[in-house]
Amino acid sequence: MTFTKLPKSITAEELLSTPLPPVKWIIPGLLPAGLALFAGPSKAGKSWLTLWLCLQIAQGNPVWNREIEPRTVVYFSLEDTFNRLQSRIFQLIDGGDAPERLILQTECPSIGQGLEEQVEALVHTYHDVGLIVIDTLQKVRVSDGNGGMYANDYKEAGALKKLADKYGICILLIHHLRKQSASDPFDQISGSTGLMGVADTSWVMQRKRMSQTADILLTGRDMDDRTLHLREEHCVWTLEDEETAEEREIKAVPDYLWKAVEYIESVGNWQGTASELLEAAHIEGVQPNQFTYNMAKYFDKVFEPKNIRYKTHRKNKVRLLSFYGDDGDGGDDDIDITQLSGWGIPERPSPSSPSSLGALEGSKHGRSVATGQPAEKPTGTAPNPCEAVGA
Repeated sequence: MTFTKLPKSITAEELLSTPLPPVKWIIPGLLPAGLALFAGPSKAGKSWLTLWLCLQIAQGNPVWNREIEPRTVVYFSLEDTFNRLQSRIFQLIDGGDAPERLILQTECPSIGQGLEEQVEALVHTYHDVGLIVIDTLQKVRVSDGNGGMYANDYKEAGALKKLADKYGICILLIHHLRKQSASDPFDQISGSTGLMGVADTSWVMQRKRMSQTADILLTGRDMDDRTLHLREEHCVWTLEDEETAEEREIKAVPDYLWKAVEYIESVGNWQGTASELLEAAHIEGVQPNQFTYNMAKYFDKVFEPKNIRYKTHRKNKVRLLSFYGDDGDGGDDDIDITQLSGWGIPERPSPSSPSSLGALEGSKHGRSVATGQPAEKPTGTAPNPCEAVGA
Protein backbone atom coordinates (compact mmCIF):
# COMPACT_ATOMS: atom_id res chain seq x y z
CA MET A 1 0.00 0.00 0.00
CA THR A 2 1.30 3.47 -0.91
CA PHE A 3 0.55 6.64 1.02
CA THR A 4 0.41 10.17 -0.35
CA LYS A 5 2.46 12.67 1.61
CA LEU A 6 0.06 15.33 2.84
CA PRO A 7 0.97 19.01 3.25
CA LYS A 8 1.99 20.03 6.75
CA SER A 9 -1.02 20.90 8.87
CA ILE A 10 -1.34 22.64 12.22
CA THR A 11 -4.13 23.00 14.72
CA ALA A 12 -5.52 26.41 15.58
CA GLU A 13 -4.27 25.98 19.14
CA GLU A 14 -0.74 25.27 17.90
CA LEU A 15 -0.88 28.20 15.49
CA LEU A 16 -1.90 30.67 18.17
CA SER A 17 0.84 29.49 20.51
CA THR A 18 3.63 29.54 17.88
CA PRO A 19 5.74 32.73 17.55
CA LEU A 20 5.82 33.81 13.91
CA PRO A 21 7.94 36.51 12.26
CA PRO A 22 6.18 39.82 11.50
CA VAL A 23 5.41 41.00 7.98
CA LYS A 24 8.61 41.91 6.15
CA TRP A 25 8.27 45.37 4.60
CA ILE A 26 10.31 46.60 1.66
CA ILE A 27 8.54 49.97 1.92
CA PRO A 28 6.80 50.18 5.32
CA GLY A 29 3.03 50.23 4.99
CA LEU A 30 3.15 50.17 1.18
CA LEU A 31 5.13 47.22 -0.17
CA PRO A 32 5.53 43.98 1.81
CA ALA A 33 7.31 40.79 0.81
CA GLY A 34 5.30 38.61 -1.55
CA LEU A 35 4.03 39.11 -5.08
CA ALA A 36 3.14 42.71 -5.98
CA LEU A 37 1.53 44.18 -9.08
CA PHE A 38 2.11 47.78 -10.22
CA ALA A 39 -0.14 48.72 -13.15
CA GLY A 40 -0.54 52.04 -14.90
CA PRO A 41 -1.24 53.64 -18.28
CA SER A 42 1.28 53.30 -21.06
CA LYS A 43 3.99 56.00 -21.03
CA ALA A 44 2.74 57.31 -17.66
CA GLY A 45 6.14 57.23 -15.99
CA LYS A 46 5.97 53.81 -14.32
CA SER A 47 9.52 52.86 -15.31
CA TRP A 48 11.00 56.16 -14.09
CA LEU A 49 9.17 55.77 -10.80
CA THR A 50 10.20 52.13 -10.49
CA LEU A 51 13.88 52.88 -11.15
CA TRP A 52 13.80 55.66 -8.52
CA LEU A 53 12.26 53.23 -6.01
CA CYS A 54 14.97 50.68 -6.78
CA LEU A 55 17.70 53.29 -6.18
CA GLN A 56 16.15 54.43 -2.90
CA ILE A 57 15.75 50.91 -1.54
CA ALA A 58 19.25 49.83 -2.62
CA GLN A 59 20.73 52.89 -0.89
CA GLY A 60 18.45 52.82 2.14
CA ASN A 61 17.14 56.31 1.42
CA PRO A 62 13.65 57.39 2.56
CA VAL A 63 10.66 56.70 0.32
CA TRP A 64 7.62 58.97 0.75
CA ASN A 65 8.33 59.82 4.40
CA ARG A 66 9.20 56.22 5.28
CA GLU A 67 12.53 55.00 6.55
CA ILE A 68 13.99 52.24 4.36
CA GLU A 69 16.24 49.35 5.32
CA PRO A 70 18.83 48.98 2.53
CA ARG A 71 18.49 45.78 0.53
CA THR A 72 19.88 44.32 -2.66
CA VAL A 73 17.53 45.03 -5.57
CA VAL A 74 17.44 43.21 -8.91
CA TYR A 75 15.80 45.20 -11.71
CA PHE A 76 14.85 43.37 -14.92
CA SER A 77 14.33 46.42 -17.16
CA LEU A 78 13.21 44.43 -20.18
CA GLU A 79 12.02 47.33 -22.33
CA ASP A 80 15.19 49.40 -21.95
CA THR A 81 18.83 49.37 -23.01
CA PHE A 82 21.86 49.90 -20.78
CA ASN A 83 22.42 53.26 -22.49
CA ARG A 84 18.95 54.44 -21.47
CA LEU A 85 19.32 53.07 -17.93
CA GLN A 86 22.67 54.82 -17.56
CA SER A 87 21.20 58.14 -18.67
CA ARG A 88 18.25 57.83 -16.29
CA ILE A 89 20.38 56.84 -13.31
CA PHE A 90 22.72 59.81 -13.90
CA GLN A 91 19.66 62.07 -13.85
CA LEU A 92 18.09 60.47 -10.77
CA ILE A 93 21.18 60.38 -8.53
CA ASP A 94 22.15 63.92 -9.62
CA GLY A 95 25.84 63.60 -8.88
CA GLY A 96 25.41 61.21 -5.97
CA ASP A 97 26.88 57.75 -5.60
CA ALA A 98 25.45 54.87 -7.59
CA PRO A 99 24.47 51.97 -5.30
CA GLU A 100 26.39 48.72 -5.67
CA ARG A 101 23.35 46.87 -4.37
CA LEU A 102 21.26 47.62 -7.48
CA ILE A 103 21.66 44.82 -10.07
CA LEU A 104 20.43 45.62 -13.60
CA GLN A 105 19.47 43.27 -16.41
CA THR A 106 17.81 44.01 -19.74
CA GLU A 107 16.91 40.44 -20.69
CA CYS A 108 15.89 37.20 -19.03
CA PRO A 109 14.06 33.94 -19.80
CA SER A 110 10.29 33.66 -19.68
CA ILE A 111 8.18 32.07 -16.96
CA GLY A 112 8.51 28.31 -17.15
CA GLN A 113 11.50 28.61 -19.48
CA GLY A 114 14.26 29.45 -17.03
CA LEU A 115 13.10 32.60 -15.23
CA GLU A 116 12.40 30.82 -11.95
CA GLU A 117 15.86 29.21 -11.98
CA GLN A 118 17.52 32.55 -12.72
CA VAL A 119 15.69 34.24 -9.83
CA GLU A 120 16.84 31.49 -7.46
CA ALA A 121 20.41 31.84 -8.69
CA LEU A 122 20.32 35.61 -8.08
CA VAL A 123 18.98 35.13 -4.55
CA HIS A 124 21.86 32.76 -3.76
CA THR A 125 24.50 34.90 -5.51
CA TYR A 126 23.81 38.35 -4.06
CA HIS A 127 23.59 39.21 -0.37
CA ASP A 128 20.23 40.09 1.15
CA VAL A 129 18.07 40.32 -1.98
CA GLY A 130 14.85 42.01 -0.89
CA LEU A 131 13.24 43.17 -4.12
CA ILE A 132 13.14 41.80 -7.66
CA VAL A 133 11.39 43.95 -10.28
CA ILE A 134 10.19 42.59 -13.62
CA ASP A 135 9.44 45.43 -16.03
CA THR A 136 7.23 44.43 -17.73
CA LEU A 137 5.27 41.28 -16.91
CA GLN A 138 4.27 40.84 -20.54
CA LYS A 139 7.92 40.37 -21.52
CA VAL A 140 8.22 37.14 -19.49
CA ARG A 141 4.87 35.58 -20.32
CA VAL A 142 4.39 32.58 -22.58
CA SER A 143 0.92 31.81 -23.86
CA ASP A 144 0.69 28.11 -24.60
CA GLY A 145 -2.90 28.34 -25.82
CA ASN A 146 -4.10 25.82 -23.25
CA GLY A 147 -6.79 26.84 -20.80
CA GLY A 148 -8.51 30.18 -20.48
CA MET A 149 -7.07 33.57 -19.72
CA TYR A 150 -7.82 33.30 -16.00
CA ALA A 151 -6.13 29.91 -15.70
CA ASN A 152 -3.02 31.11 -17.55
CA ASP A 153 -2.80 34.34 -15.54
CA TYR A 154 -3.17 32.46 -12.28
CA LYS A 155 -0.61 29.83 -13.24
CA GLU A 156 2.07 32.31 -14.35
CA ALA A 157 1.59 34.72 -11.46
CA GLY A 158 1.39 31.78 -9.07
CA ALA A 159 4.82 30.52 -10.15
CA LEU A 160 6.37 33.88 -9.22
CA LYS A 161 4.46 34.16 -5.95
CA LYS A 162 5.77 30.73 -4.95
CA LEU A 163 9.33 32.05 -5.35
CA ALA A 164 8.58 35.24 -3.42
CA ASP A 165 7.09 33.30 -0.52
CA LYS A 166 9.88 30.71 -0.53
CA TYR A 167 12.67 33.27 -0.14
CA GLY A 168 10.80 35.98 1.76
CA ILE A 169 11.36 38.59 -0.95
CA CYS A 170 9.11 40.92 -2.93
CA ILE A 171 8.70 40.29 -6.66
CA LEU A 172 7.19 43.42 -8.21
CA LEU A 173 5.55 43.04 -11.62
CA ILE A 174 5.15 46.16 -13.76
CA HIS A 175 2.02 45.91 -15.87
CA HIS A 176 -0.41 47.93 -17.99
CA LEU A 177 -3.99 49.09 -17.67
CA ARG A 178 -6.76 48.54 -20.17
CA LYS A 179 -7.95 51.62 -22.03
CA GLN A 180 -11.57 50.90 -21.09
CA SER A 181 -12.74 52.78 -18.02
CA ALA A 182 -14.18 51.00 -14.98
CA SER A 183 -15.91 52.08 -11.79
CA ASP A 184 -13.29 50.15 -9.81
CA PRO A 185 -9.78 51.27 -10.89
CA PHE A 186 -8.38 47.81 -10.12
CA ASP A 187 -10.71 46.35 -12.76
CA GLN A 188 -8.66 48.24 -15.36
CA ILE A 189 -5.62 46.01 -14.82
CA SER A 190 -4.92 44.30 -18.12
CA GLY A 191 -5.74 40.61 -18.19
CA SER A 192 -8.08 38.61 -16.01
CA THR A 193 -8.81 38.88 -12.31
CA GLY A 194 -6.43 35.96 -11.86
CA LEU A 195 -3.46 38.35 -11.70
CA MET A 196 -4.82 40.43 -8.87
CA GLY A 197 -6.18 37.30 -7.22
CA VAL A 198 -2.66 35.88 -6.86
CA ALA A 199 -0.91 39.16 -6.00
CA ASP A 200 -0.49 39.99 -2.33
CA THR A 201 -0.30 43.71 -3.10
CA SER A 202 -1.66 45.76 -6.00
CA TRP A 203 -0.81 49.32 -7.03
CA VAL A 204 -2.73 51.21 -9.71
CA MET A 205 -1.33 54.45 -11.09
CA GLN A 206 -3.75 57.09 -12.39
CA ARG A 207 -2.25 59.91 -14.42
CA LYS A 208 -3.40 62.08 -17.27
CA ARG A 209 -0.85 62.35 -20.06
CA MET A 210 1.60 65.24 -19.60
CA SER A 211 0.26 65.94 -16.10
CA GLN A 212 2.77 66.53 -13.32
CA THR A 213 0.53 64.86 -10.76
CA ALA A 214 -0.58 61.27 -10.32
CA ASP A 215 -2.41 59.09 -7.83
CA ILE A 216 -1.41 55.59 -6.81
CA LEU A 217 -4.15 53.46 -5.31
CA LEU A 218 -2.94 50.61 -3.11
CA THR A 219 -4.62 47.52 -1.75
CA GLY A 220 -3.28 44.30 -0.31
CA ARG A 221 -3.59 41.42 2.10
CA ASP A 222 -1.18 42.88 4.67
CA MET A 223 -2.06 46.57 4.46
CA ASP A 224 -4.89 49.07 4.66
CA ASP A 225 -6.19 50.47 1.39
CA ARG A 226 -4.83 53.94 0.73
CA THR A 227 -4.15 56.50 -1.99
CA LEU A 228 -0.87 58.35 -2.58
CA HIS A 229 -1.02 61.76 -4.26
CA LEU A 230 2.28 62.35 -6.07
CA ARG A 231 3.91 65.18 -7.99
CA GLU A 232 6.66 64.77 -10.57
CA GLU A 233 9.61 67.11 -10.55
CA HIS A 234 12.79 66.43 -12.50
CA CYS A 235 11.61 62.84 -13.09
CA VAL A 236 11.25 62.16 -9.33
CA TRP A 237 7.81 61.50 -7.88
CA THR A 238 7.42 63.17 -4.49
CA LEU A 239 4.57 62.61 -2.04
CA GLU A 240 2.15 65.53 -1.67
CA ASP A 241 -0.47 63.77 0.43
CA GLU A 242 -1.76 60.33 1.32
CA GLU A 243 -5.06 59.15 2.65
CA THR A 244 -6.63 55.90 3.78
CA ALA A 245 -9.80 54.56 2.21
CA GLU A 246 -11.77 55.82 5.22
CA GLU A 247 -10.31 59.31 4.92
CA ARG A 248 -11.10 59.29 1.20
CA GLU A 249 -14.73 58.41 1.97
CA ILE A 250 -14.97 61.24 4.50
CA LYS A 251 -13.77 63.73 1.90
CA ALA A 252 -16.52 62.52 -0.43
CA VAL A 253 -19.29 63.44 2.05
CA PRO A 254 -21.21 66.51 0.74
CA ASP A 255 -20.84 69.58 2.96
CA TYR A 256 -24.60 69.98 3.24
CA LEU A 257 -24.88 66.74 5.23
CA TRP A 258 -22.57 68.13 7.93
CA LYS A 259 -24.74 71.25 8.02
CA ALA A 260 -27.89 69.14 8.35
CA VAL A 261 -26.52 67.06 11.21
CA GLU A 262 -25.39 70.24 13.02
CA TYR A 263 -28.91 71.61 12.72
CA ILE A 264 -30.53 68.42 14.04
CA GLU A 265 -28.11 68.40 16.97
CA SER A 266 -29.09 71.98 17.79
CA VAL A 267 -32.86 71.31 17.92
CA GLY A 268 -32.93 67.74 19.28
CA ASN A 269 -35.38 65.21 17.85
CA TRP A 270 -36.89 66.52 14.62
CA GLN A 271 -39.61 65.50 12.16
CA GLY A 272 -40.46 66.84 8.74
CA THR A 273 -39.89 66.42 5.02
CA ALA A 274 -36.55 66.58 3.25
CA SER A 275 -37.60 69.91 1.71
CA GLU A 276 -38.38 71.36 5.11
CA LEU A 277 -35.10 70.16 6.56
CA LEU A 278 -33.17 71.77 3.72
CA GLU A 279 -35.02 75.06 4.27
CA ALA A 280 -34.65 74.96 8.06
CA ALA A 281 -30.91 74.27 7.85
CA HIS A 282 -30.45 76.98 5.19
CA ILE A 283 -29.13 74.48 2.66
CA GLU A 284 -29.46 75.73 -0.91
CA GLY A 285 -28.90 74.24 -4.34
CA VAL A 286 -29.74 70.67 -3.28
CA GLN A 287 -32.80 68.74 -4.43
CA PRO A 288 -34.73 66.75 -1.77
CA ASN A 289 -34.22 63.41 -3.51
CA GLN A 290 -30.50 64.09 -3.86
CA PHE A 291 -30.31 64.98 -0.17
CA THR A 292 -32.23 61.84 0.88
CA TYR A 293 -30.06 59.60 -1.28
CA ASN A 294 -26.79 60.91 0.17
CA MET A 295 -28.23 60.93 3.69
CA ALA A 296 -28.72 57.17 3.36
CA LYS A 297 -25.40 56.62 1.58
CA TYR A 298 -23.28 58.40 4.22
CA PHE A 299 -25.41 57.63 7.28
CA ASP A 300 -22.63 55.71 9.03
CA LYS A 301 -20.13 58.51 8.39
CA VAL A 302 -22.24 61.52 9.40
CA PHE A 303 -25.22 60.62 11.58
CA GLU A 304 -24.15 57.46 13.38
CA PRO A 305 -21.05 58.99 15.04
CA LYS A 306 -23.39 61.65 16.49
CA ASN A 307 -25.76 58.95 17.82
CA ILE A 308 -28.50 60.27 15.53
CA ARG A 309 -30.89 57.77 13.96
CA TYR A 310 -33.82 58.29 11.67
CA LYS A 311 -36.81 56.52 10.23
CA THR A 312 -39.38 57.45 7.60
CA HIS A 313 -43.11 57.06 7.16
CA ARG A 314 -45.86 58.46 4.96
CA LYS A 315 -48.51 60.87 6.20
CA ASN A 316 -51.09 62.49 3.98
CA LYS A 317 -49.19 61.31 0.89
CA VAL A 318 -46.01 62.96 2.11
CA ARG A 319 -42.91 61.11 3.27
CA LEU A 320 -41.67 62.37 6.63
CA LEU A 321 -38.24 61.95 8.17
CA SER A 322 -37.98 61.44 11.93
CA PHE A 323 -34.61 62.03 13.57
CA TYR A 324 -33.98 60.91 17.13
CA GLY A 325 -31.23 59.81 19.48
CA ASP A 326 -30.41 56.21 20.31
CA ASP A 327 -32.94 56.31 23.14
CA GLY A 328 -35.67 57.78 20.95
CA ASP A 329 -38.64 55.97 19.44
CA GLY A 330 -39.10 55.90 15.71
CA GLY A 331 -42.38 53.96 15.82
CA ASP A 332 -43.06 50.34 14.95
CA ASP A 333 -44.51 51.13 11.51
CA ASP A 334 -41.65 53.32 10.35
CA ILE A 335 -39.10 52.31 7.72
CA ASP A 336 -35.59 52.03 9.08
CA ILE A 337 -32.50 53.49 7.38
CA THR A 338 -31.39 50.00 6.38
CA GLN A 339 -34.35 49.76 4.01
CA LEU A 340 -33.59 52.94 2.10
CA SER A 341 -31.45 51.14 -0.45
CA GLY A 342 -34.50 49.25 -1.70
CA TRP A 343 -36.34 52.38 -2.75
CA GLY A 344 -34.29 52.84 -5.90
CA ILE A 345 -33.63 56.50 -5.08
CA PRO A 346 -31.84 58.02 -8.09
CA GLU A 347 -28.47 59.73 -7.76
CA ARG A 348 -29.55 62.41 -10.23
CA PRO A 349 -31.50 65.23 -8.58
CA SER A 350 -35.23 65.27 -9.30
CA PRO A 351 -37.78 68.08 -8.89
CA SER A 352 -38.66 69.01 -5.33
CA SER A 353 -41.39 67.04 -3.60
CA PRO A 354 -44.69 68.82 -2.80
CA SER A 355 -44.94 70.76 0.41
CA SER A 356 -46.29 69.07 3.50
CA LEU A 357 -47.30 72.16 5.42
CA GLY A 358 -50.77 70.75 5.93
CA ALA A 359 -49.39 67.52 7.29
CA LEU A 360 -47.23 69.25 9.88
CA GLU A 361 -49.84 71.93 10.70
CA GLY A 362 -47.59 74.83 11.35
CA SER A 363 -43.89 75.26 10.89
CA LYS A 364 -42.31 75.43 7.48
CA HIS A 365 -39.14 74.13 9.18
CA GLY A 366 -40.76 70.97 10.60
CA ARG A 367 -41.18 70.36 14.31
CA SER A 368 -38.84 69.52 17.13
CA VAL A 369 -40.17 66.20 18.38
CA ALA A 370 -38.69 66.86 21.81
CA THR A 371 -40.80 70.03 22.43
CA GLY A 372 -43.60 69.84 19.88
CA GLN A 373 -42.74 73.44 18.91
CA PRO A 374 -41.54 74.71 15.55
CA ALA A 375 -37.85 73.98 15.18
CA GLU A 376 -35.50 76.88 15.68
CA LYS A 377 -33.21 78.10 12.98
CA PRO A 378 -29.61 76.98 13.50
CA THR A 379 -26.64 79.18 14.19
CA GLY A 380 -22.93 78.69 13.66
CA THR A 381 -21.02 76.98 10.88
CA ALA A 382 -20.81 73.40 9.70
CA PRO A 383 -18.19 71.28 11.49
CA ASN A 384 -15.01 70.09 9.89
CA PRO A 385 -15.77 66.60 8.42
CA CYS A 386 -12.73 64.94 9.93
CA GLU A 387 -13.41 66.45 13.37
CA ALA A 388 -17.04 65.39 13.22
CA VAL A 389 -16.23 61.78 12.51
CA GLY A 390 -13.48 61.64 15.08
CA ALA A 391 -15.80 62.96 17.79
